Amino acid sequence: MHRLALFVTLAAVTACADAPVLDARISDRARAAEYPVIVPLGPLLASVPPTQEDYGIGTLADRAAALRARAARLRGAIVDPTTRARMQAALARHGG
Repeated sequence: MHRLALFVTLAAVTACADAPVLDARISDRARAAEYPVIVPLGPLLASVPPTQEDYGIGTLADRAAALRARAARLRGAIVDPTTRARMQAALARHGG
C-alpha cells in the first residue's frame, strides 16, 4: 500500500512540472532553413573508391585461421591431458 501511495505522489508531482520550451532554442536562421534533400544511398556508395587497406586485420579467412591456431595452442597449455580426461569423464557421467 505504501508503494502505491508513493507512486501516486510521484506521479502527481511530476504532472505539475512545466514542460521545457524547446521552440525558444531554435534560431531564426534554423527555422527558415529548408529541409535537407533525401537521396538514395546506392549512388553515393558507388562513387566512393574501394580501399585496398585491411587496417592490419587481414582477410576473414586469415583471421579465422589465426584464431583456430591460437585455440589449438591454448588447448594443450591450459589444461593438461590428465585433467582434461578427468573433466571429460565427469561430463560423460553427468550427461554433458
